[in-house]
Amino acid sequence: MRIALIFPPNIYQTKQVMAPLGIAWLAAVLRKNGYDDISLIDSMANHYTNDDILTLLKKESPDLVGISFGTQIRFSAFDLARLIKKNFPSVPIVAGGPHPTLTAEDTLENISEIDIVVRGEGEISFLNLVKAIDNKEDLGDVRGISFRNEMGQIVSTPPQPLIQDLNSLPLPARDLLPMEKYEQKTILSKKICTSILTSRGCPYRCVYCSTSRQWGHQIRHRSAKNVVDEIEYLLRTYPFLEGIRFFDDVFTVDKKRAIDICQEIIRRKININWECEVRANTIDRELAKIMRKAGCEFIDLGVESGSNRILKNIKKAITTEQAIAAVKTIKEAGIEVKAFIMHGLPGETYKDIKKTVFLSRYLFYELGIEGTTQAISLIYPGTELEKIAKEFGTLPKDFSWSKYYIRDRSYPPLNPCPYMPIFEQPDLSYEQIFHYVKKAKFAYFLRHPINFLKSFSKHRKTIKKWLTTKIR
Repeated sequence: MRIALIFPPNIYQTKQVMAPLGIAWLAAVLRKNGYDDISLIDSMANHYTNDDILTLLKKESPDLVGISFGTQIRFSAFDLARLIKKNFPSVPIVAGGPHPTLTAEDTLENISEIDIVVRGEGEISFLNLVKAIDNKEDLGDVRGISFRNEMGQIVSTPPQPLIQDLNSLPLPARDLLPMEKYEQKTILSKKICTSILTSRGCPYRCVYCSTSRQWGHQIRHRSAKNVVDEIEYLLRTYPFLEGIRFFDDVFTVDKKRAIDICQEIIRRKININWECEVRANTIDRELAKIMRKAGCEFIDLGVESGSNRILKNIKKAITTEQAIAAVKTIKEAGIEVKAFIMHGLPGETYKDIKKTVFLSRYLFYELGIEGTTQAISLIYPGTELEKIAKEFGTLPKDFSWSKYYIRDRSYPPLNPCPYMPIFEQPDLSYEQIFHYVKKAKFAYFLRHPINFLKSFSKHRKTIKKWLTTKIR
């Protein structure tokens, strides 16, 4: 059975620097179970258009096509599915990944070219689906999928139990990807790196995030030995690699395991720079110190808001005091840090946004963090934010993620992906969010003019956007 797994073109971003581990893991599990005729098509690394992908498929003549995608690139994936089905009408097209998982019925109702959706953690469900198709067995016996039956009705089978022993999975089939083409670099030292996922699941319930719907609330870990074995394999197989990005949602959620990984890196004398994401309530001096000794040079920290009231609203389970303490701890260990900030969160007022702006500037100018990523709150399917927006009426109750959507307003530099709805509230529109953030930034720099002068040469393009963008 010939299987093609595709990561489609991104019509919003011009490049994708990270290898698509999702389809690489599917391929590895398939090969382990005797399905060897597999191709991985990463359109971003190869700069493929949908037409380029079709040309490849005509050469390969696959018996099954899988497309993995997130919400921001859903329309590119839908167009690709239509193109493939037009040219290969009898070939089953399977969709998987974050977006199809959270919109399975909506996708099947509106995108007729997609035949089957694999929901959630895909390795076991997809393997069983391939076996069922190969042996002409009933799809209803495959757990964790949604499909149309012979009557055209959408059937969703019970969820596939989560994989408890992640060590049992083979390493992602990176040999099927053009590893030399990826442009992923460590943020601080700019060294060529690749991503590793050492855990799945998230125990937290942030209102804007859908991770737990994809991977589950139960967090499952690979062992320290298993993780460091993969690092050594990557360095041995791809000598151009000099860095690692741990792509876990929270690398430090289990302190003991994080320390075990660091100790194993140190014990094996692996000299490599690496980076990860942490939460403010999962880092302390002991952990930060050993992380630095093991090669950690950069951490992304989710701060989100400068208002404790808003942090409570979004169920972040941290405080601003914890965020400040975490930054100090990380910096004292000799690790650089960037803070993620969001504007337009549920219940925000100008006062809250001002607190957030002032906190971000304090972290940057007073504590010396590497920078901040400030974004406007977007709605993703399956999140509590989506539910709240529908209750507010700022997102239609019958909103379909499969029907074409493009936002008709854009205010740079707060101008996210145009194919994503912004979280707006009855008393806090996109325009008001932009105005409040701009006003708060000006209020800060009026108090700290020297810091404005420090920023001007480095950020003058962004400053110009704030000054020149006009609100409708």
